Amino acid sequence: MKALLFEIDGQRYGLDIAQVLKVLPYVRLHRLPGVPEYVAGLLRYRDEMIPVIDLSQLIGRRPVEALLSTRIILVKHPGPSGAGRVLGLLAERATDSLNDGAAAPESSGFAVPEAPYLGGLSVSGGSMIQYVKVEQLLPDDVRQRLFAEK
Repeated sequence: MKALLFEIDGQRYGLDIAQVLKVLPYVRLHRLPGVPEYVAGLLRYRDEMIPVIDLSQLIGRRPVEALLSTRIILVKHPGPSGAGRVLGLLAERATDSLNDGAAAPESSGFAVPEAPYLGGLSVSGGSMIQYVKVEQLLPDDVRQRLFAEK
């Protein structure tokens, strides 16, 4: 499975490369009032306003650090109507990828209802990689607010 890798608190995570549209450098975002802390803000990209989620805040409970390797990963995300929308993911150390030779992720055998976005696990180069399910990242109420129809 091809995957884009990133880190949170020393743990490796992966995104299925098929969901990744573009990887951008970290830029300043427009903050939105009244949204959960993990909503980093809005990115204006090619005349489109794209909501950006801070994966470090969501998963690790601390804001992302502005490192040289911090990136905004644009991914396909199902909007409230099911139509694909663009979502930005803010991630640290998002500079590595796995090739097709990596093992497919396997279930951990442990359910985490508080984190439905956590997918299977695989091992690469001696380190464990936790996969993130993009379609499960946002609770329904947050998805409705971030992808409100015009």
